[in-house]
Amino acid sequence: HPYISVRGEYSDNLDLTYENEKDDFYTTVSPGIRFSNMDDRSGVDLDASVGYVFYSQYDDRNYLSANASLNAKYMTGSHFNFYLRDTLIRSDDPREREFFTTAADNRFVLATERQRAVYWRNVVEPTVEYQFGPENLIGVKYRNNYYRAEDIENNDSIENFVSPFLTYWFNQQHGISLDYAYTNGYFEADPDLNGHRVSGAYMYRFSPKATGSLKGAYTKQAYSEDLMDYEIYETSLGITYLFSPTLTASAEIGYYWQNPEVGDTDDGVTFNVNITQRTPRTTYILSLQGGYIVDQFTSENLGFRKYYRATGSITHFLERQLSIGCLGSVERSEEPETRSVSDPGLEETIWRAGANITYLPFQWLNISLGYNYVQNDTNAFYELTDAYTENRVMLTVTATY
Repeated sequence: HPYISVRGEYSDNLDLTYENEKDDFYTTVSPGIRFSNMDDRSGVDLDASVGYVFYSQYDDRNYLSANASLNAKYMTGSHFNFYLRDTLIRSDDPREREFFTTAADNRFVLATERQRAVYWRNVVEPTVEYQFGPENLIGVKYRNNYYRAEDIENNDSIENFVSPFLTYWFNQQHGISLDYAYTNGYFEADPDLNGHRVSGAYMYRFSPKATGSLKGAYTKQAYSEDLMDYEIYETSLGITYLFSPTLTASAEIGYYWQNPEVGDTDDGVTFNVNITQRTPRTTYILSLQGGYIVDQFTSENLGFRKYYRATGSITHFLERQLSIGCLGSVERSEEPETRSVSDPGLEETIWRAGANITYLPFQWLNISLGYNYVQNDTNAFYELTDAYTENRVMLTVTATY
């Protein structure tokens, strides 16, 4: 299905600055194509478009944009299964969504560029697995994550990630999951990385609807520059419960210890809660995450941070052709406590909220109106350089053949 989309946006703070904000209205015209023949055993889902962005006042910022997503699978009769995911983006938006997520997931990478700078990212992830039982799998996953920006202040990077994995159930109640991950990272402006992670889990199925787990993991981050290495030990207890065919919830709580080569040991509680309900008319998604994050292969490459995040979204169809939605999130990050009193380290709290309405007057025509608000609060030491607010309004019209 070929399509063309015209999107008009207004931002009152293009570069997400504390003062001297620049506002502008900009338009993106994007022809594209969608293709899908996916079934239970094989198929392809593809959505790809290219566009040109026109700024009203700052026309020196005009650029060529691109978006593409690919999801393919092939499950053979000999129990070998093949999967392929790929995502490509070329944009100047300071906030980048986590790859392989949707707008409803409402998740963004922690790093935020403080100016409009064109970048492009391509992430390709093939997986091959062998299924030797109803729930027993052995396989390997590979990921290549390539990030490049035109702004010299951004940190270009390349990630190569390899992860063999095993899931084995001894019987209907008892199972284990094991995996190892190796990460080789190249950074334009930072030391290169060789990372190792080993994790395992024991799983106990209380009932067809409830499964508990006991997990443990060890991570070693080794850099090409001395005195930057660190280790992370962590353990957790979790449970997944299927309340109904449309409502699923999972919860996990644990503890981590981070031991850097230089500096104090950092530790804390980790938690991860996810609730999803999908009915024919309404979709709810809620996620809570806490403990730490390792922000790498982004514009800033922030590294290890204490991190807490809550995200949520609701989409509801008032009728078949009309839907409304809202979303919100709050996240907080803190640098490790290794700074001096004169430089306490950056602490940020980022608030996001938004709403949208979508109308399909005809089967081939989609009209969407949305609003997003974002606010970044920081500690006083960094306020003049890192605090900001932005209001953004978007109107999109898409015609599909």
